[in-house]
Amino acid sequence: MKQTIERISKKQPPEMFRPFLWWMRWEDIDIEEDKEDIIVSAINEGALDHWRWLINTYGKDTIRKVLEKRLATEFHPESRNLAKLIFSMSGFQYARGITH
Repeated sequence: MKQTIERISKKQPPEMFRPFLWWMRWEDIDIEEDKEDIIVSAINEGALDHWRWLINTYGKDTIRKVLEKRLATEFHPESRNLAKLIFSMSGFQYARGITH
């Protein structure tokens, strides 16, 4: 019973995110606990609908903070450039601890 209640109380992303989070067990995904994986996957592979959901759910500041901690090589060049514009980012890290 407790496990059922915990599962119901967890918030999951919309079904449209399932293909990007294929390595995760879908029923265990929580939008707060798994925030970084959800954001990185959607920025890299998502369409505008995914990006809108991210902004409405997490806000631009939170997304910017998550992205600025990640290596530039984790993203497709097109996704990286668009994210820099939309989220007013100074840059991504090119090595741990160095931002460009």
